[in-house]
Amino acid sequence: MRYLKSIEGKVRTILERNQDARNDDMVLYLVLCNACLKDAGALPLAEIMTQYKYLGLPSFESVSRTRRKLQARYPELAGSHPVRKKRSAGEHDYRRYAKE
Repeated sequence: MRYLKSIEGKVRTILERNQDARNDDMVLYLVLCNACLKDAGALPLAEIMTQYKYLGLPSFESVSRTRRKLQARYPELAGSHPVRKKRSAGEHDYRRYAKE
């Protein structure tokens, strides 16, 4: 639980400071990885994805879920209107897919 609270604090700080990170989970993850590990952005993607625990990086899914939680709780941290519309449509499509 404390680990997730730590991620939440870092994600919230990034969302407060970086509009692009509000709109794109990949940008958010890159900024967070660079905050956790100097020059993480210079590492090969395969290394980050397979060695994230060893490198001390949070999982992509944890970051994405934390972003959704924070944006639901703090609307001022939400992405731009077009991005919110796209995410809402994607959520609707996924719910239909999940029911199949």
